[in-house]
Amino acid sequence: MDQYSDFSIDDFVWDDYFRQWILSPDKDNTLFWNNWINAHPDMAEKVERARAILLFMQIEEPEISDEEISKIVKRTIAHYNGENSHIQKLPRRSISAPFTTWMRFAASIILITLLGWTAYSILVNKKEKSQLVQQETTKGKSYSVVEKINRTARTMELILSDGSHISLAPKGRVRYSEPFNEERREVYLTGEAFFDIRKNPDQPFLVFANGLITKVLGTSFRVNASGDKGEVTVEVKTGKVAVFAQADPHVFKKLEDKSLHGMILKPNQKIIYAGNEVKMVKTLVEKPEIVVSVSETPKFVFEDTPASDVLNTLGKAYGIDIIYDTTLLKHCLLTAVLEGLTLHDKLDIICKAVESSYEIVDGQVLIHSNGCKN
Repeated sequence: MDQYSDFSIDDFVWDDYFRQWILSPDKDNTLFWNNWINAHPDMAEKVERARAILLFMQIEEPEISDEEISKIVKRTIAHYNGENSHIQKLPRRSISAPFTTWMRFAASIILITLLGWTAYSILVNKKEKSQLVQQETTKGKSYSVVEKINRTARTMELILSDGSHISLAPKGRVRYSEPFNEERREVYLTGEAFFDIRKNPDQPFLVFANGLITKVLGTSFRVNASGDKGEVTVEVKTGKVAVFAQADPHVFKKLEDKSLHGMILKPNQKIIYAGNEVKMVKTLVEKPEIVVSVSETPKFVFEDTPASDVLNTLGKAYGIDIIYDTTLLKHCLLTAVLEGLTLHDKLDIICKAVESSYEIVDGQVLIHSNGCKN
């Protein structure tokens, strides 16, 4: 019988193997818990709540008065009971159950109260500040957990400690440590944001959003996790990014490795991740942009130019792989002025001129042709 299938949030918090995975992950426990979550998607919410409680245990709480603690305890228990009314309750235990069982349950409520909602109630409710700072100490160094919320109707510009920039869309929220961890730079996103990341191969930059992890070494890209369906889209403007799910059985290795692993995206490519369907679709952004410098941008004016050369020019300018049969198209000559047109308009004109068609497959342009009529 699966001992975890009827666990409550409280049970997960107190389970040694679960605590080991959250606080000291290794390959074995990461593989076990990712497989277990995939097999029990209905338990994902409980797992995430338990994870949040355990991670919060590492944060040093500010000092407050006994009277204030008492008030927060009462509010938190009422809030906790209300929020979890739809979650399966702990099985009713008989009177003969050990007294320590009830002590354990009571202790967990106190843990949730003091380590979670104490900081939230005190720090967040003070004039609804958009920045939440909590102090923690790791290996003798002091870190601040910073939270930024964009409550305005305009994009909020943020500059991180490493010089990276985040353009946070309205209603967006980001959370990160300041300074960053020495091993990697981590940001947790809710909503939409554009990232322009300072390059540092020794300290990868990771964005966590709705179960998807975006990993870069230094590039610019957009992440949108604001949809009602729980989907996440990642669009790359420059450089390369790697994306993979938090439920990936190899997630621990992909996080620890300094290089990029997972689905690799290049400029003008994007993915749509649907966590509830465990599906990741790779395609092109809606309006691909030229990625080469102005001095390297071609004129897109062609006269009796082989179609293969024209397609090569487009591929380099937009940083996109265009796949075609060189043998068939090198004898198809094209005369056209393609200045000022979108990539899709350019492709439409080229394909019509050389009696071909195209489709987007896995973020690449695939040209279908039977050659040209002489």
